[in-house]
Amino acid sequence: MNILQYPERDYIYDLIDNYYDHPVLQKIKNINDMSMYAIRLSCMLLNEKRYLIVLCLQDNYPLNSFLPLSTLRWKSFMARTLEDDQFENLYIHTYSLKRQEKYTIPIHITKRSKVISIYQFDKYSDLKLSLLHLKGQEYEYPSNGNLVSALEVYQTILHWE
Repeated sequence: MNILQYPERDYIYDLIDNYYDHPVLQKIKNINDMSMYAIRLSCMLLNEKRYLIVLCLQDNYPLNSFLPLSTLRWKSFMARTLEDDQFENLYIHTYSLKRQEKYTIPIHITKRSKVISIYQFDKYSDLKLSLLHLKGQEYEYPSNGNLVSALEVYQTILHWE
């Protein structure tokens, strides 16, 4: 599947880029047939390290290249809190929390376990949202929610099927 052949996905790509105030991500590595880009987000909690990480089809840009999120047609988008220091030296990006209606796209649970809850969007059937569990409890997250509340958990993975 070629991600570039789905122009209807542009709305989600633009929405995520706008939500995070147009970050510029650094290329970290190539993994199999994917390229990984990331940026660190500023956080009021000093001991918490938040990141945006995207996986897109492998490109020819050299490692440590910088590309705007708006230009990356990602297969997987992650808003994560990580304890691992592998991304600690990335530039820190600041964004402002948004509550506009366009960011409150409803999500509904499709599967849950003690490690992950998987949600679907009504309008975007090929886009899945996963929330990783930190407490090992099956019902750590509610059955219904919206995009912005899920993004702000920072254990979030958006993935195009």
